[in-house]
Amino acid sequence: MMSILRNLKTKLFLASLFVVLSATSLKAQDGFPDDVNDEPAVPIDGFVVAGLIAGAALGIKKIRKSKEA
Repeated sequence: MMSILRNLKTKLFLASLFVVLSATSLKAQDGFPDDVNDEPAVPIDGFVVAGLIAGAALGIKKIRKSKEA
């Protein structure tokens, strides 16, 4: 039984090592050419603070409601 377990651990280790070492040269996507304007057209920082405040308020409300029950 122990040899089967050790054999399985060895195979798992070698498979993990293979996956880690073979995936080092992969890329998600190529970069843009130099003549492309890749700046965002619309800034998204306008309502970030309002969204954080609303999320915090809803979270606090939910926590208080769960403590009351």
